[in-house]
Amino acid sequence: MCSRQMEMTIHGLRGHTGRVLLILGFSCVALSGAGSGRAENMAIAWQNGVPSLASEDWPGYRLVLEQSDSLANWEETARVRSRLRPYVDVAASHHAARFYRLAATALQSSDDWSNQLIPSGGELFTPGFGSGLAAIRFAKFSILLDQPDRIYFQDSAKWPYHYHFAVARLPGYAEMSVLEYDAQALFPGVNQHMAIGTVMRAPDPQVREVGIEIVGAEPFPIEQVADWIEAVQRRLVLEDGWRTFYIPSAEQRAAAEAGATFLAARGIALDSLSRWVSGNAGYSPGWAFGKLVFVPGAEVSDALGAGRLNLMDILVTDYVPAELPVLAGYLALEPATPNSHLALLARSLALPFAYASGAGLQAEIASLYGKEVLLVVEETNGECRITLTDTTGLLTPERRQEILDSKKGGTLDITPKAAAGTNSLPVDPLTPASICYVGGKAANFGFLRRSLPDDTPTPVIAFTFDLWDAYLAQTLPGGKTLGAEIDSRLGSYTYPPDVNSLRTNLAAIQILFTDVADFDAGQRADILAALQAAGFGGRKIRFRSSTNVEDAESFSGAGLYDSYSGCLEDDLDGDNSGPSLCDPAEPKERGVFRAIRKVYAGFFNENAFLERLRHGVDESIVGMAILVHYSAPDPDEMANGVALLAIDKTGGVRRASAKIVTQLGAESVTNPDPSKRPETVTTAYTGTNTAEAVLTLVETSSLTTNGAPVMPWEDDYRILLDQLDTVTHAYEDYYPAKSVFELDFEFKRLVPGDVGLKQIRAVPHPVPVPPPEIP
Repeated sequence: MCSRQMEMTIHGLRGHTGRVLLILGFSCVALSGAGSGRAENMAIAWQNGVPSLASEDWPGYRLVLEQSDSLANWEETARVRSRLRPYVDVAASHHAARFYRLAATALQSSDDWSNQLIPSGGELFTPGFGSGLAAIRFAKFSILLDQPDRIYFQDSAKWPYHYHFAVARLPGYAEMSVLEYDAQALFPGVNQHMAIGTVMRAPDPQVREVGIEIVGAEPFPIEQVADWIEAVQRRLVLEDGWRTFYIPSAEQRAAAEAGATFLAARGIALDSLSRWVSGNAGYSPGWAFGKLVFVPGAEVSDALGAGRLNLMDILVTDYVPAELPVLAGYLALEPATPNSHLALLARSLALPFAYASGAGLQAEIASLYGKEVLLVVEETNGECRITLTDTTGLLTPERRQEILDSKKGGTLDITPKAAAGTNSLPVDPLTPASICYVGGKAANFGFLRRSLPDDTPTPVIAFTFDLWDAYLAQTLPGGKTLGAEIDSRLGSYTYPPDVNSLRTNLAAIQILFTDVADFDAGQRADILAALQAAGFGGRKIRFRSSTNVEDAESFSGAGLYDSYSGCLEDDLDGDNSGPSLCDPAEPKERGVFRAIRKVYAGFFNENAFLERLRHGVDESIVGMAILVHYSAPDPDEMANGVALLAIDKTGGVRRASAKIVTQLGAESVTNPDPSKRPETVTTAYTGTNTAEAVLTLVETSSLTTNGAPVMPWEDDYRILLDQLDTVTHAYEDYYPAKSVFELDFEFKRLVPGDVGLKQIRAVPHPVPVPPPEIP
């Protein structure tokens, strides 16, 4: 052991001369050519009236900076690896004198964190996965609120989660549970003792930018957020030319945007991950002709009712909401989810849908608001091209009408509903030939059950159109049958309808289903008997819409209808009093009849009826059947997602390509929160050899801020890929003449880590109509 001291008189502490002893007490080890004299090379400088300390390089050593007001008691101020870069002691301005010492000790395996972070290097950052946003590298950090100027940057490849790092390394956290940790870190208020977040490097290594994210379950006061960001910025070691941005998480975005002026005054630039998206993103190729209208995502429904947005318009919006009506086309100014229900619906109808990247293109789009334009979205060699043409004064009335007529929705190839002679059927033997009895979702579910009996929900049954027709045949208090009342309210509408009038009638019809009409005693007994015979009981049951206007070969209908859960025991307990026997947190009973009636009411959802009206569907031949299996509680849902598997067997070779979009927990991918980016994985293989498939993580989820995959990499993705391929073979056997097709799957990963499929449907690929020529 050896140490060396040197005294320095430093001027400028709080406007007077203070005597500061710089004690450089190094713990020495026997290293060839390394002497304690290195200690004298520690430097001190001034930044805005406070001291900044730095050392020379000590490769392989942990450096600990300590400070004292009196030389009697020493407190650790910072811990770094190999070298102390200029480290500003902000608290020194509150002290008349300050003493410092620095100790060096050989690095140990537990030295997996630092109070400084160097974005230009790779230390403490996760490795990037793939390209695009997936190449973003992350380093997580924690701030103990009683040490607000000390940032704990963790080795985020070793410790991908804040909680596990805190338990292993931070004082006072060793015995803390996850719930206790979340309560003191993710919520503002007197019980908060920690702030956590992430530093992100731009995916392109040539772009010298970092983003800082603050993580919380609720919005934090913008003043606190600014303090935390400034504290993190002080501990980033940035060379000249580097830029930092505050990139708020979904929960902090609204507060950040409201406080943008305040942040700017503090020198904090606000931005989003779209800053680092290098190009447009196409979700559905095609073309549209109509008025270009901007409406914020949160206002689309109101704008449609108020007439600011028309069903024939092309919508430009910021964040794409979970549900949108079928319009002429869609442009998003923020990235959207590629396999969402809206994207699937747009592809099935050849409607253009894309994310427009870059200030230049977005400015061009804005210059055309309110004008009639031709929008073309093309995908070529993996790139998306967006073209807008202002048609003002270029078209005769006759030519304009020709273009509009060429884009009218054609007649759907619908399998009319038919009587099965029973109210329920087992699902395992069902095939697409059963669509006339149970609708597309339930009929296709047979592929899953026969192919993957251990990896799909069981038990499972379907309620047929017989039950639906009997429900519509009941007489209401006014003397009409429910079916006749529906016809009287909706039979006169043509497309495009008066939206406000239609909304009034649809709402009235849905109330009839849920609050007025009901099953008779015989129907109730039949429903209960079918559920009990199948083995249901003891937990929530999921009742899923299954119409003959969705999940068919010619029309997807994705996202148009709803599903609900019910408790069988609530209908068997002989009373109407809560709480629910399947969920004590529910104060009222949540029986199966209630759930079925709500699913039935969803047949008259606004977007669903509009789409049937647009295609001229005969309402007398369509209806709502129901697929039934157990519900997966949100706490059991570790991940969920959508996978598209495309097969091309032309030329005698089976070629498969897949795009898998996944999100953490129960956060929806099919009807996503636009502020929460999902993960995207792509792969391809030939024949049936999924083992040769190379998995590429194209984009990471914004909910796994460490940049790690949502599911264990690569094992769970390969399990999923094997399941997809197995079911696809069953589909190929049923349709041997199909050589080119695409299937859409939905899946879940449930506690304790089981991956399983829950839906399959064909993705329609309509014959594209070439874009019209504009003179």
